Formats: sequence, structure tokens, C-alpha cells
Amino acid sequence: MRVLMATMQLDIGGAETHIVELSKALARRGIEVYAASNGGAYVKELEDAGIRHFKVALNRKTPASLLGAYKELKKIIVEKKIDVVHAHARIPGFLCGLLHKRYKFRFVTTAHWVFNTRFPFNLLTDWGSRSLAVSDDIKQYLIDNYGCLDENIRVTINGVDTDKFSDSIDYSDVAEEFGFGKDMTRIVYVSRMDTDRSLAAHKLIEAVPALCKEIDNLETVIVGGGNDFEKIKAEAEAVNAALGRRAVITTGGRTDINKFAASGDVFVGVSRAALEAMACKKPAIIAGNEGYIGIFDENKLDVAIDTNFCCRGCGDTTTEKLTADLLQLLGEDKAEKRKALGEYSLKTVKKYYSVDTMASDAIKMYISVVKDSAINEVDDNAELGDIEKYLIHGNSTRNIDVMISGYYGFHNSGDDSILGAIVKDLRENCPNINIIVMSKSPRETAQLYNVSAVDRFDFVAIWKLLKNTKLLISGGGSLVQDVTSSMSLYYYLSVIAMAKLRGAKVMLYANGIGPLTKRYNLGFVKSTLKRVDYITLRDKASYNALKCILPDMSLAKITADPVFTAESESGETIDEIIKRAGIDEGKKFFVITVRDWDTMDEDADQKLAQFGDYMYQTHGIMPYVIPMQKNIDKGISEDVEVFLTVPHGVCRNGYSPEVMMGVIERAEFVVGMRLHTLIYAAKMGVPLIALDYDPKVAAVMETVGLKYSMKVEKVDVDKLCAFADDIIKNREALCNDLAQKSERFKELAKENTEAAIQLLK
Repeated sequence: MRVLMATMQLDIGGAETHIVELSKALARRGIEVYAASNGGAYVKELEDAGIRHFKVALNRKTPASLLGAYKELKKIIVEKKIDVVHAHARIPGFLCGLLHKRYKFRFVTTAHWVFNTRFPFNLLTDWGSRSLAVSDDIKQYLIDNYGCLDENIRVTINGVDTDKFSDSIDYSDVAEEFGFGKDMTRIVYVSRMDTDRSLAAHKLIEAVPALCKEIDNLETVIVGGGNDFEKIKAEAEAVNAALGRRAVITTGGRTDINKFAASGDVFVGVSRAALEAMACKKPAIIAGNEGYIGIFDENKLDVAIDTNFCCRGCGDTTTEKLTADLLQLLGEDKAEKRKALGEYSLKTVKKYYSVDTMASDAIKMYISVVKDSAINEVDDNAELGDIEKYLIHGNSTRNIDVMISGYYGFHNSGDDSILGAIVKDLRENCPNINIIVMSKSPRETAQLYNVSAVDRFDFVAIWKLLKNTKLLISGGGSLVQDVTSSMSLYYYLSVIAMAKLRGAKVMLYANGIGPLTKRYNLGFVKSTLKRVDYITLRDKASYNALKCILPDMSLAKITADPVFTAESESGETIDEIIKRAGIDEGKKFFVITVRDWDTMDEDADQKLAQFGDYMYQTHGIMPYVIPMQKNIDKGISEDVEVFLTVPHGVCRNGYSPEVMMGVIERAEFVVGMRLHTLIYAAKMGVPLIALDYDPKVAAVMETVGLKYSMKVEKVDVDKLCAFADDIIKNREALCNDLAQKSERFKELAKENTEAAIQLLK
């Protein structure tokens, strides 16, 4: 996995140290880490750890700087094939968010602090698909101010490397550099010296004269640089002049913070700096701009953790509070107390703030965004494991893995079930595959199947999208036919031709071929299909039909309809649906689904009703009328219902494919006209009677090996009754045979997906 850390700069600061330690810990776990920032003191430490740094001006807000940084980030992400971009500050988050919207990489953030949420600053903030928050109150801030979802945020820690930060660290070089006095009692304060961070430093300097009256050998070391440093330095010099000795030492910005932390007897500060000193077994007074917790001990643990040792909402930091608490810790008579507090501090860091825990939190976030799961549902012991399976298509600049063309978005149960099965099967093999579907109802399709979608007639958009598409899947269904209309055939062939012109691979996915009734269409079919990369066909009849057009069938294979891998609804949901349809619990029923057709027997509705009456009066089995495509089948379905004289069930607006299969599973048998009614029945192991209006219906009956079929031009009630009597007599054997065939078809249907994955690879 390749991760890019993006932050404003890498100068001295708690967030910066967090990023450096996290990057090194992730690198030790085998993640390939890159960093982008405006540079700073910590770049060398990253590079010494083998982490490449890119200098990008991510710390400036001018339009020219933002545009330049945008281009640089894009170049890094594309050229280094970054899997996850991890932003750590407002400007990087804003720019990565803009890039994410266009290039669809995985984008996450860490919230180290709270930002101004007033307009227009709120427009410059993007928290990505997942976020780590360094405290519970920052997590709540993300939820309250930006509408981030709780399930997409994980509270992490400022992990501390307890090997680097230890009381055994040799600090003699910095002691010599700054002239630390021998046998001195030393207070160490560490912070970025910016105006929004340095309040406690000012208050500590103010407290020094009073403290020196009680502690003769007191020495205070203030570490850090920033826009307030010169003022801090001037105040320190003024105190030193008044006391007549160097009681306050200011160092400016440093990267060797561990040595200063190890040198002290007591630490003052907040956040990560406090934790690092605590790892060195130093008693700590937690004080900063956001508030004041005071001497850290067992009683302060909860509030310290809740605020990430930042004191938000914990009262003001004052000179008086600092003076009083420092006097409780300073002096030779307080040595045992300092030792006990130091031991507890180290214990706290090891238990709650391990750098390994911090790295594990980040890895959970990466796994979450890659696998598209809730961040806090990732197992505590999760490692990268099979993550490569999810990343297999994540590294390409061609950012659409699969575009699917078919009869989608028309509320046709059969085609909807095909799309659902294709999407499900592709994701089972490549869970993070990027799919876009051409649909009559793109918004609805996107929501139903958790895919991207485009209007199937927006050819300008489709042309642009195909440039960045690896594979076009055409299917399933009967797309290569001109019975419905030649325009339908031209549409699907034109999409295939466009894909080949744009450099995408093309697969006909479990297609039905024909009928092709117009000779003038054959040339377009042949010239288009011979350029297709692979073809799978759902039945032998389609294979034979294609062979007449394309004699070379080396890239074609008979598989099975994708719906054989689909999942059905079951249990109490189906019980309630059947009951609402008018069929009481325990009552047997059979399903009728019909569609209107030009050559259909003009009395078909009455004859089907007569058959329904017979089934109830003779066998006690209720008819249950269900439209498969509600806007087309509803009229004739209602006509059948009107002529029924016996108790019956009815659904007026159709069911989802999952529900339809669940209902059919409970039926005694099915009388169906639409192809996928029959396929649903075969899949669920339920006997079927076909009303044959198209060669594809005869093909499916041949495939499943059943003889119960009649042409729709002449519906014969007596023949229907004879079919049903035979089914009831032999139902158990029929069901067992269909169940075995269904399993075999399911395995064949999986070969469709395997072929698609091979083309992607």
C-alpha cells in the first residue's frame, strides 16, 4: 500500500511530530509512505527513515500558490500511484478534496485541532471519506460543524515513541550548548511559539520571579520557535535582568525535543509535547491556550484523555495557578512525589499513547476506506492482510474499472436483477472496483447499487468517461437483437464501438443473441462484435446464433445468466409481503406473470383467469398475479385479476428482484412469460410453465430441461391444467432436479465474472 501524508509544513509542533512518528511507524509495518509539505526541520528525520519528501507549497493561501500546489499534488498522486492520500491540515485537506472529486482516489484526514468555521473559512475545509480525530471533543466538533458521520470518524492518539522519549536519553550536548547549570532544579516548557499557542509560556515567565524566591536553584527552559518567539525572548531577558541571573533560557525551534524533555525535573505544556515529557518519566503540569488542567495524576486522567491533553474547556491558564502547582512539585523535599508522578506518567503513555496504537488506528482507517466499511467496524487486530485484493484496480490513472451498458433504470425486474448480480459478483472478486452504469434513471441506479451512474443517452458524457474506462461490459440480457427495434440494436452496438475507439476493452457478459430478423443489420453486428475482446453467452441457442454471424468463436463461451448468482430475500419479510398480497398464512399459491405482446392470444387474460380458477377449485392453490415491469405489465396483470372468480393474491407495482425470488421460492410453481420470471423459478428450484413469446423463452426451457411450454399466440387452458396437474404429481422430483441444475448454473455464471476480471488484469 502507498500512502501520501500531506501537511502544511514540517517545522516544530505537536501535529508535525505526530505525522513524523506516524509515518515512521507505518513504514515499519511495510507501508510505502510519502510526504508532501512546504518543508521544515523534520524533513531530514523522515528522509533518514527512508520516507521520500516532496516540497510542495501547502502553507500558503494565495490563488497562485494553491494552483501550483494542486498541480504538484496531482503529479505525485498519479506518478507514484498513491492508494490513500492522508491530509493533516486545512489547506492540504482543501486541495486534496478538490483532487479527490475529480480523480476519485481514496482520501482521508486527521483532525489535530479545531478551525474557524465562519464563512468563507468553512469552504476551505474538507475532511475526506474517513477521519481520525485526536480527541473525543474534536470528533464531536467534526460532527457538529461539518456534518461528518460518526461511523466515519475514529478517535486516535498522539502516539509517542518510548524508545526515543526516555529518561535514559543523553542530553549532555544540549546542556553544554545552552549552558545548563549544574545541580539545578529545571522546568522545561515546549510549544510552538505562535500567538495561538504560547499563552502558557508567557504565564510561566511571569511566575519565575515568585518561584525563584522559594527555589534558589531554579532554571526554566522554554523550547520552540514561531511568530511570538521574539516577544517571549524579550520577556525572558527582562526577568533575567531583574533577577540578576539567567533564570529563563529560550532555545528557539528545535528537533531534538527528547533531549530537552529528559533534562527537566518538571514539564509544563500541552498535547503531544506533554506526552513526550511524560514518556521521559517527568511530572507534568498541563497548561495551554485552551485551558488549564494542572498537575497530571490519576484524578486528571479522564479529562486529559477527553481533551487530548489540550485542556479545552478546563478554565484559564493563569500565573497564579502555575505558581501554586509548581511549588507543589519543586524542591528537594518533593523528590519522591515527582518520582511517583513520573512513573505514573510513563505508565499512562505506554497504556494509552503507544506509537504502535497510533499506527494501528491509521491502518484501520486505511482498511476502512479501501474496503468501504465503517471505520470503527474494522477489527482491533486488523492488519493489511488481503488488502492487495482491494487495491488491484486502485493504482491506475484510468480511474473507471468497469462501465456497464444494458437495459437499466427502466424498473424491469429481470434486468435489475442482472445488474445487481453483475455488481455483486465483481465486488466479491475485487471489492473496491470502481463501477459506472449507464441508466435511464441514473440517480436511482446509483443509490440502489452503490455505483456511479450516467444517463444512458448522454453520449457526450459517456464519450468522455470511456476515455478513462478499462472495461465496458455489455449485458447481460438480450441486447443483440432487433425484434424490439433496430434502434435498440444500434444503441448497444454504438456504445461498444465508442468504447473500442476510446481504447477500452469490451466484453459481452452472459448475453442472449437474437433474433436478428433484418439482413441489413447483420453487417453492423458482425463488424462490431468481431472487435469485442471476450463473449460469454447464457445458452446454447445464443451460441449457435452468434456462430452464424462470427464463424471464429474462439473468444466465446457458454456460461449462464448472472441471476443464478443473485441473492433472494427470505424469512419474515417474505411472510409479511405474501400476507399483504392477500394470501393467508399456510395457503398454497402459484405465481402468474405476464406482459402485453402484439401476437398474444386476444383472450389470454380470460384464459389465464380460468386456469387460476381451476387451480383453486381443484387443488386449493391460489393464483398470485405479479407484474415484472410495472409500467408495462400492470395493465394486462390487472385484466387477469379482474377475470379471476376465486380468492387470489395480487401485487400491483411489482417487487424488487430479491423479493420476487423470495416469493417465488414459496410458490408451488410459476406461470411466466418474461424470461427472468422463469430464470427466478429455475434458480429457486421451483417448477415453471412458460408462455413462449420469444426464442429466448424456448431456450431457457431447453436449458432447464422442462417441457411445460406453449406459444402465446394460442393459450390453451386445458393444456395449462394438464401441465399443472403433472407438476403437482411430480413436484418433489422436479424441484430436486431444478435445485441441482441451479447449482451448476451458478458455477457457470461465476465464469462470467472470472472472464471480466482477467480482462481487467
